[in-house]
Amino acid sequence: MLDAPRRVRGAFDVHSLIGGVRVRREFLLACARHAARHIRRGAGEINFILVGDKDMSRLHKKYLGSARTTDVLAFDLTDNRRNPIDGDIYICVDQARRQARAYGVPLYEETARLAVHGVLHLAGFRDDTEAQRARMHDLEDRSLDAVRRGL
Repeated sequence: MLDAPRRVRGAFDVHSLIGGVRVRREFLLACARHAARHIRRGAGEINFILVGDKDMSRLHKKYLGSARTTDVLAFDLTDNRRNPIDGDIYICVDQARRQARAYGVPLYEETARLAVHGVLHLAGFRDDTEAQRARMHDLEDRSLDAVRRGL
């Protein structure tokens, strides 16, 4: 069981390395801030970088050894383990678009879900097993639902 979530004090921002992407920036950031309550040390500066398949494949190969694209990669950039977590979260918009179509949801919702997923990784959550994936998916749903309800 998790301890009570902490307040988020960090600075969150969205950057796009591809043109023509239409995401609901404020919705994405609100969902990410909600999920950041699970970061025990607190959130520092977290950047969400929107990329295409080519850039994501390059990052995935360089850091995880797989040349295929993936939907999200999270990098903890914190210089001291006592400080709030700083990180960069790369979201592949091409993959998010494919997933949004497959799940029957709008692109803005899928990109927000991926932002939350990345934040949860920075908080220490893993998705190696089915039980871990189910837990992360539940937390993703909670963040998106809370923002939709205006909490």
